[in-house]
Order: sequence, then C-alpha cells, then structure tokens
Amino acid sequence: MNSRRRLQTLLDGGIPDVPPTWELVFQIQEPFFGMPPRHVVRNATYGSEQQRKEALWNYDVDVYERCVEELGWAAIPGSYNPEELAFRKQRIGNRALVVGFDYDGVFYMPEGHAIMDFSVRLYEDPESIQDEAREKCNRAKETFRRHVDAGADILLGTWDMGFNTQSFVSPEKFEAIVVPYMTELVACAHDLGRKLIIHSDGCLTAILDQIHKTGIDGYQSVDPQGGMDIKAIRARYPDWLLMGNVACNMLQDDDEAKIRESVQYCMLHGGIGKPYIFSTSNCIFNGMPVDSYKIMLSEYNRLCKVPRAMPRSRSTI
Repeated sequence: MNSRRRLQTLLDGGIPDVPPTWELVFQIQEPFFGMPPRHVVRNATYGSEQQRKEALWNYDVDVYERCVEELGWAAIPGSYNPEELAFRKQRIGNRALVVGFDYDGVFYMPEGHAIMDFSVRLYEDPESIQDEAREKCNRAKETFRRHVDAGADILLGTWDMGFNTQSFVSPEKFEAIVVPYMTELVACAHDLGRKLIIHSDGCLTAILDQIHKTGIDGYQSVDPQGGMDIKAIRARYPDWLLMGNVACNMLQDDDEAKIRESVQYCMLHGGIGKPYIFSTSNCIFNGMPVDSYKIMLSEYNRLCKVPRAMPRSRSTI
C-alpha cells in the first residue's frame, strides 16, 4: 500500500497499515532539495505576466512532486485558487491526492489590526456579524464547488481559531457565529463527495466539542504550543481523523532526541492503527533546520518500517 492509497483508505473510513504523511506547506525547498529560491523564479525576465505565472506554478509543483517522490507525501496542497489547483492536479496525476483550501468560510481569529473592530461589532452589532457569516459561508460553498470541479480530492479550511491559551471568542459566541455555518460547509462538502478538514493552531479546548459536532471530518494541527495533547484528544474522539501534533517550535530547536520522542508520542497516540495523518503541528516553514525535518521523517519511517533515503542537503550536492 503506497502513501496515496493509505490516505484514500482513511478518507474512505478505513485504517491503513500505517499512517500516511503530508504537510500543508513546504517552504525549505532551497536547502532541502537544492532548488533555486522562489523569488529568483518570480523576479526573472519573462515575455508576459502569463509566462511568469506559469513559471511559478511549475516551480511550485516541482517542489511538491519531489515531496511526493522523495519524501513519501500522500497529498499535495492544491492552492486556494481553483485554476492553479487544476494545474497541480494535472501535473501530479494519480501519484498523490490534491487538497483544495478555503481561508474565509467562517469567522476565525482576526488579524491584530482588526481585533478591536471585530470585538465591538460582536457585542454592539451582532446582526452585521451574522450577515457577514452568511456571506462567508456562501462564498466558501462556491469555492468548494469550484475546487471539486478542478479535481480536489479533499477540502480543508485554514481557519485559525485559537490563541495559545484560549479560543478567539467564548464558547457561547462560537456557537452563535461559527457552528451553524461550519455545519453547513461540512454538509456542502459531503454533498460534493468530499471530506472536510479544519486547520487551526492554538488552544481549542473550550470549543473542540462544538467543532466536532459540526460533523467536520478531521482536525489538523493539534497544536502542542496551544496545549493540545493528541493523547487526550484521541481518547476523547477515538474515531476522529487527526493530523499533526509534532511541535513546530521544537523542530526549530533541532534537538534530535526531543524530535524523535515527539514523533513516537504522536505515532503511538495519534497514531498507528488509528485514523491519523502524520505531520507537524503547522507546516514545514521557511527557516526550519533541514536536519529537523529529516530527523522527523527518519523516525516516522523507522516506526512505519518504511526504508526511505533522505535527499542530500544543498551543501553536499
């Protein structure tokens, strides 16, 4: 059973021999694969903006093809843009599943400059909040349809709903302004024949039952920095598809023993024999030490008993 098939097995309601792996984003292609920086491709001279766009789209798929072929990824991010998603789907073929992203389908944590205005409206003008929530939901439904028409195999909402210590609104407000609309989006995804996963960093303890009751199919991040313990969450929701929990801040520190211990914890409790996708608690971010991700994958492959050679870093090419 290959990685793509393992992920499809999970989406079909089964349990594969070992958990598949993929990440929402991969931003260390230069040191990891020895590729040129993306800005070099972006800033090169082209005959038209269309040629520039095509060069960037090809570059990005080149990155994710290597993640599939060399790192064993089961899926690739398919973009927020349905047109780009279709391009990636055509390039990757049946080697991996393709994920369609939505960033604005429901309310989530506002950017810093908008928090005050949002908080005032939440209490002083709740009708405008409900009107906006409806507009967001309707737009996301259309995005989902366009993603599926473009070839998306999975749908994922990048809706960060937690600070490190608490949710972005109280459980009572969350019930009023998020739950009904997220429930509609889950139903829309299912009507389209697709699973819907939520990505959220932060502490979701107070609202996790509400998120789960919407029927959403999976939860990515399971953020240790937000106090989210995959052992406790797995015990609470034994059949929920979980993804993540390898702490990104620890990967930044490059401590091999701690990285391997974290991988073991996630695979045990996430985990092997359970509905779980192995990943970091966010993504492979720009600046992450190459060796950290190599160690993480090495331990994952050891636990899965999957021999896989890591690509050489640029310094050794």
